[in-house]
Amino acid sequence: MNSSAIKVSVIIPVYNTEKYLPECLESVLNQTLKDIEIICVDDCSPDRCGEILDEYAARDNRVKPIHLPENRRQGYARNRAMERATGEFLYFLDSDDLIDPETLEELTQLAERDNLDAVFFDKKGLHESEEMKKIYAPLFSLRSGKYPDAVITGEELLDAFIRQREWTSYPQQIFWRRDFIRKNEIQYLEGSEHEDEFFAYAGVLLSKRVRYIRKQYFTLRIRPNSVMTSPKEPKNFHGYLMNFYHMNEFLAKHHFSSYGAEFNITSMFDCAMQIYKTLGDVDFSAPFVRELDKKIYRYFMTFIRLEYSETGCYWINPEGLKEIQKYRIAYIYGIAPPAPRVSKKLARHGVLIGGFLTDKPEEAPKAFLGWSVQGIDEANIPDDAIVVVADSDDESWQKSCDMLMKRNINCLLVRCL
Repeated sequence: MNSSAIKVSVIIPVYNTEKYLPECLESVLNQTLKDIEIICVDDCSPDRCGEILDEYAARDNRVKPIHLPENRRQGYARNRAMERATGEFLYFLDSDDLIDPETLEELTQLAERDNLDAVFFDKKGLHESEEMKKIYAPLFSLRSGKYPDAVITGEELLDAFIRQREWTSYPQQIFWRRDFIRKNEIQYLEGSEHEDEFFAYAGVLLSKRVRYIRKQYFTLRIRPNSVMTSPKEPKNFHGYLMNFYHMNEFLAKHHFSSYGAEFNITSMFDCAMQIYKTLGDVDFSAPFVRELDKKIYRYFMTFIRLEYSETGCYWINPEGLKEIQKYRIAYIYGIAPPAPRVSKKLARHGVLIGGFLTDKPEEAPKAFLGWSVQGIDEANIPDDAIVVVADSDDESWQKSCDMLMKRNINCLLVRCL
């Protein structure tokens, strides 16, 4: 098949699913749309998946296996497959799932007709046991919310999904234009669980033309020992925290300010916190092996332990709060505890937070909790702003204030007890 004739590149990461893989491949090969390629990434699967892929490739040249020498997980596998994709559109499927015969043809027609960056649709469940059905059946119904039957921006659609509690990052429920993904350099997180959260988040927010169609094209198999049904572990905590970090970086770069954009970041942090509280006294550091991961772990664990273990009270007297509220915006000096909690307390009192300031920007992330982090020497603090200094140490408390006053920056000290 000439690559220019390929309409859809179907990307399937494959690992330890030999029982389900043939049925998955058949559901794609039997599509009414024939001009497709099926890029299957054997993620060093320990079973017969690699052999099955080669057998299918020998029978149908639309099946194009990639065999990885070591297990690198789904994010890496999907990114490598995208590098080889040549289709006009991208569709991501897991190797134990199925799609209806007309799926790719109808989605292609819709995307071409309306010149869409992406199409969003629904799923149905295939439960392997009554127990699985009892637990997960409520998740598999058509969305009941009200959505425009029109072309809108991805930011508008995300906001509508979030407000009606019907957003999902499942890659199998989104049909992408490949050129849009390529030009915006959108990739899956690598080396993390829940790698699809960031990809869907970045993709939907950057999309200028999207539609939602209320149809269940995709069938998700609900089985034991899948990512969805397995008990949560420190690797899940790692995944949500990495998504939280990268979503913050993305938001700081692109300046989206909608409810949906900000809520999704908060939900990642909430998911990480839920795992932290559920698992109790375990080693959460094990999955954080890369240098960036270690930095994020050290930074966020400081905040997390403060939030759930520390009993200190951060007192802002009424006169101090009134003084802060005279200014248009407030910046928080310091990014270590207790500054994050002070910022949250001020926000609850209606104070507009401009971000965090630090004297060591090289050791800090670019954004935290949805706010930017800037070096104090480079930060451009407007005249109608105030910097709130929060510290519990007398010496560093006064030192911070002296430095700000030398720059003629309005500042207020918040005593942390």
